[in-house]
Amino acid sequence: MIQSIDLVVPSGVSAPFVVLQWVSVLPVLAFAALGLNYLALTVLGMKRTLRASPPPDAPPPPATDSPPVLIQIPVFNEGRLVEQVLRAVGALDYPRERLSIQLLDDSDDGSHPDNRDLALRVAGELGLRVEVLHRVNRHDYKAGALAAGLAQSTAPFVALFDADFLPPRDFLRRTVPLFADPTVGFVQARWGHANRAQTLLTLAQATVLDAHFLVEQGTRSAVGLPVAFNGTCGVWRRAALDSAGGWQGDTLTEDLDLALRTALIGYHGVFLPDLVVPGELPESTRAWQTQQYRWTKGFAQVLFKLGGRIWTAPWPLTWRVAVTLQLFQACFFPLAVASVLLTLPAVILDLPLVSPVGEILTVCGLLGLGGVVAFLTRAQMLDGRLHPWRTPRDIVLALTFTSGLMLSNTRAVIEAGLRRNSPFVRTPKKTAGLARPRPRAGGLRWPELLLGVAMVALFFLEQAWNAPFLAVLGTGLILLGMPDVWPLVRASVLRETSSRPS
Repeated sequence: MIQSIDLVVPSGVSAPFVVLQWVSVLPVLAFAALGLNYLALTVLGMKRTLRASPPPDAPPPPATDSPPVLIQIPVFNEGRLVEQVLRAVGALDYPRERLSIQLLDDSDDGSHPDNRDLALRVAGELGLRVEVLHRVNRHDYKAGALAAGLAQSTAPFVALFDADFLPPRDFLRRTVPLFADPTVGFVQARWGHANRAQTLLTLAQATVLDAHFLVEQGTRSAVGLPVAFNGTCGVWRRAALDSAGGWQGDTLTEDLDLALRTALIGYHGVFLPDLVVPGELPESTRAWQTQQYRWTKGFAQVLFKLGGRIWTAPWPLTWRVAVTLQLFQACFFPLAVASVLLTLPAVILDLPLVSPVGEILTVCGLLGLGGVVAFLTRAQMLDGRLHPWRTPRDIVLALTFTSGLMLSNTRAVIEAGLRRNSPFVRTPKKTAGLARPRPRAGGLRWPELLLGVAMVALFFLEQAWNAPFLAVLGTGLILLGMPDVWPLVRASVLRETSSRPS
């Protein structure tokens, strides 16, 4: 039996505002869909056992059974990180004669000669085969550097490490054997966070990234869905990489692009949740915003590039929907902006909501938020970090800081839709030589700051259904509008002292 829905229009609300309120439902519906996607990954992951990696105490394969492995280390103006990553790679438990290392140095700050000399010295000390490749231009950026290095090698397997990630000794012993399955295109390890508790911002980042790896990547790998490659801390089958067309520099997320292209030709990725490679999180909002802009624009570029191929691929419908929603995550930010812009007139003019618009907005908002909270909470459970007050704190930090990216990431998606190219900007890291930024009034981001202040002010005036959203969005925008001020508050004063690895 079909029941009609009564449309109740309060007195004093003109027709244009009625239309505007109904249009405002669309972005909130999309937000609910994204939240339900996170909830589905969470529930599905709870029902499946993550694929296990080989036991850490397993003996290494004999030299005759150890295939040659090329290790690529791309760097760009990161001279202070070169020695530590080379020494970590040099300590890998793998036959020396089967290893070759490439330092792909695109630096333009004059550090290349020092990097070359350092690499040769460490190679001599540790008995490594290290080749230093320096390009005079950054054509295709990181993808171009990786492709140039591959042209100099015939190794059947390629391991990648960004300079701020330090692989454990058994990394290759636990990843290379998985390629006995000829359909495995790559193996991805989990990122650890050496500076997790350094600032409130790093706490927020770690909370989000842990959910991505432990819940999203873990579930996709366990159920056979296409897995994303995260650009570092992984090993590729050279045949899969070449068959998919190799590294391509037409998106800012060349790693995700390549992973999906290999999935489209029949390979799959394997994620190892218990193989953790510690790295460094950006500690300033400037560096983090730069990173998130690049990732968001890259996701949108891959969506526009491969969306058609995904929907014409001989995949189950569930696969196509899952991958599309994965890429559609980038669109959360313009949807949030659209929702704010569409509802602000009614909020400012204190117009009541048309029924059932208010009910729909409330339900969709709670579904979207609930899915995200479940997603983040599940990751804390899997990582052994669930705590009665630290977990809610970390989730609030994650939601607040991420909300502050609303304007800059919206610009990223719009530029991707307009096919407007932008340079690949590497994320500055503290140990790479970036000095801790000093707060300065001239560095304020006025669009974020003004919109954030307006939304926090409206928080005290608005009806109950969206007041919490206004508070979170407004606070996040204020934090991002004041770069390097509040995020530099040390998180260690809020977190327990622990010797457990991050």
